[in-house]
Amino acid sequence: MIPYSISKSGLQGHQHKLNDVSHNIANVNTLGFKKKDSGFTELLHNAVTEQDVRLGDDAGDVSLNTGVRKALSKDSFTQGSLRQTNEPLHLAVAGNGFFGIRNADNEQLLTRDGAFHIDSNNTIVSDRGESLDIDIMVPVEQWDKQSLTVSDTGDVSTRINGDMAVVGRIPLYLPPQSTAIESAGGNTYRVMDGVNLVESGNAPERFGSMMSGYLESSNVDLAQSITEMMLSQRAYSLNGKVLQSTDDMYSVINQFT
Repeated sequence: MIPYSISKSGLQGHQHKLNDVSHNIANVNTLGFKKKDSGFTELLHNAVTEQDVRLGDDAGDVSLNTGVRKALSKDSFTQGSLRQTNEPLHLAVAGNGFFGIRNADNEQLLTRDGAFHIDSNNTIVSDRGESLDIDIMVPVEQWDKQSLTVSDTGDVSTRINGDMAVVGRIPLYLPPQSTAIESAGGNTYRVMDGVNLVESGNAPERFGSMMSGYLESSNVDLAQSITEMMLSQRAYSLNGKVLQSTDDMYSVINQFT
């Protein structure tokens, strides 16, 4: 029945909304995290005629929708605030680019979390152990860690035989469109099959500047997210009450049939 389905769709829609908002709030302190935005759209409208209900002369075109559905749930890639750490391999991107990392299966993933360090195997890795995509020109074991610097274009320099030299380059990546990547968990993104990434060496102005000694914070606005959660909780509750009222009305009707 349509009255039941309208309330049911409202309950389902706001449940999805609450899931996204709670996920955002849980990751408010996650480095490089990008919040999820949710939205709704109305389902099919049915015209209301004189056969259904008495209408006034000035009623105009009257219709009744059949509920709502979740129409939008996508990551918002707006820039998060930058926090200074003064660690040379703590990197943030002031712009649109992503770092490339490799998981345990050597699958390339993208991330905005630039908290990197050199591990005991002389590999540059994230705090979760994924290795950073980097073009190495001089083996890491020969680097002077105390003089390490990273330029805004990703050039890694250190002192070699007493002189500063470029020993590697960290590229940034961009998908052709934001819908070409999907969340892979752990604050990383997986590239869709058949999608070719653009690399910063081809058009560096599109990617932004790499900032050494900084980390990008989450772009979640906690106050806004809590407000959205309260509104969705209220809307969910109201849909539940409408559903109960509809059930009560049908119960009364059934007593006379």
